[in-house]
This record gives sequence, C-alpha cells and structure tokens, in this order.
Amino acid sequence: MNREARTEALLQINTTYRRFMIGSSVVIFVSALYFMMQTTYSGVIAVASLVPTLFFEWKQTTLYLQFNDDWTYRRLIKLQFSSLVFTFILLFSLIALFLTGQIHPDVLMWAVVIGAPPSVLLPLWIDRKLLKLDPEHVTSNMLAKANREKLKRRLDGIND
Repeated sequence: MNREARTEALLQINTTYRRFMIGSSVVIFVSALYFMMQTTYSGVIAVASLVPTLFFEWKQTTLYLQFNDDWTYRRLIKLQFSSLVFTFILLFSLIALFLTGQIHPDVLMWAVVIGAPPSVLLPLWIDRKLLKLDPEHVTSNMLAKANREKLKRRLDGIND
C-alpha cells in the first residue's frame, strides 16, 4: 500500500475521531457542570475524557499493523501504542492519587516534569525508526500535515 492510500485510511479515522470528540465534549462539559461542586469527580471526568482518545489510537494502531508484515515494524507500532497506554495509566493514577490526597502537589508537578519529555520524545523516535524500516510509513507529522491540508481545501471550497 502506498503512502497516499495509507494517509487516506488514517485520515478517515481522524475524521471519525473529530466527530466523536465533538459529541463527547458536550457530554463531558455537561457532566463537568453537574459535578462542579465536587472536585474529586470533576478531576476524574477530565482524565476520563481521554478514554475516547485511547480507543481511537487503538483503531489507528490496528490500521498501522495492516500496512506492513515485518516483525520489527509491528513491534515498534505496538511499542508506540503501549507507551501511550502506559502514559495514560500513569497520568490517571497520578491524578487519582493527588485528588485523594495521597501525594503532595509538588510530587505531582515533578512527576509531570520528569515524565512529559519521554512521553513526547519516544513516539517521535519510534516514528523515525519506522520511517527507516518502511519508506511508505506515514508519521504523525505527515498525518497532521495531511489533515491540515484536507481541512484547508474544505474551507477554501466553502469560501468560494
């Protein structure tokens, strides 16, 4: 499968993701207003709002796994998703511990300061490795650029 076909398949998932997130944002906003007086629930709602993102990342991962049968490629794709799941669980755990008073705010801040760079840099490193393994691989930067171009063409069509 060439890069254009892969990009189109991934853009289709992004379109579905955007539509779903608009609908779920309304539900999350209403829930946050309802539970605003109870800070524990409002913090949990903020973290729980990341669950749909995790689901769509899983769908995107299964699509990436269909692109190439190479064992190393598939292992790196799974590693990328595993790091995202680990980051999500770690973030959810840290916020839960903070809201229940088990950890001090300074500990939470240092955990985020220490944990944020690896959670951002690891996917970039994996994307670079995947691009070396498969020249037709669509990196997250390429996908974001294609998504912006698609939205720009759509907006240009509306303005004309």
